[in-house]
Amino acid sequence: MSELELEEVERSLRNAKGVPPADKLIKYLRIVRELHVRDSPTVARYGNILLRHYKSHLSEEELWLVHEQVAVAALDAHALPFAASVIKAINRRFPDSVRARRLQGMYFEAAGDFSRAEEMYRDILATHPDNEMALKRMVSVERSRGNVNAAIEALRKYVDTFGNDKDGWEELAELYLEVLNYRQAAFCYEELIMMAPGNSSFYTRYADVLYTIGGPTNYKTARSYYAKAIELTAGGSLRALFGVLACSAHITDKVALQDARSRAQIELPEVSTQALLRIYKTHAPDKLPFVEPILAKLAAGHASAQ
Repeated sequence: MSELELEEVERSLRNAKGVPPADKLIKYLRIVRELHVRDSPTVARYGNILLRHYKSHLSEEELWLVHEQVAVAALDAHALPFAASVIKAINRRFPDSVRARRLQGMYFEAAGDFSRAEEMYRDILATHPDNEMALKRMVSVERSRGNVNAAIEALRKYVDTFGNDKDGWEELAELYLEVLNYRQAAFCYEELIMMAPGNSSFYTRYADVLYTIGGPTNYKTARSYYAKAIELTAGGSLRALFGVLACSAHITDKVALQDARSRAQIELPEVSTQALLRIYKTHAPDKLPFVEPILAKLAAGHASAQ
């Protein structure tokens, strides 16, 4: 299934007169599940139609997959009465199941009753300590309460168990940045770079953190990671190009020109400056009067450092 198929079925649903046909509704929800598309209001609306008019068209297994999908979408869209009715049906069919309890906890979260939500998740973790979704929801509860440190602790427990979850590491890095714990945030980005070495944004964000920490060694390392991001984006990352110039302006030690690697490092700021000027001339010429003084200032800082 593809995004093109999704567009086609959405178009047919929009153009349907009266109640849309069952096969189109079922196909839409299947594609959304498979592609992990987040369009909660639409999923909740079409899911509601499907569950009211066409339950008999679904197998037993898919019927309850749709119930769960629609319940989560309704919660996300803050359609709480509808979500409650779907979750109630799931609870009747699967009393005491982990999924039913998790959905109940998510309902309490959406309703702002974080204590009851936490109680539901802790109940799940008491018997299933490695339950991925319950651990994630505990992080969500603490973030909703504004308890950043508690959210960090909950997320650390999560990545200890699910160490290959890139989203978990990204969220943990963001939380560390919120509390200005840059060294731990840097560690998270190091993990992300190892997991996704082709993702330029991880190099740039790691370099941003090193630049923020500061110091000669960090400026040099940050510059090399900005340079890698420039390489991965074929010179298209403005953030990395500016990052190279900012780092270079802070590096004060003189480098032997005969060393090939050193020559490249010295030439990098000039190359970055020219790349930025080309990009702005092509895509935003009206911004050049603002950008040129910034580039000149960064270039002057770099020149004084050499």
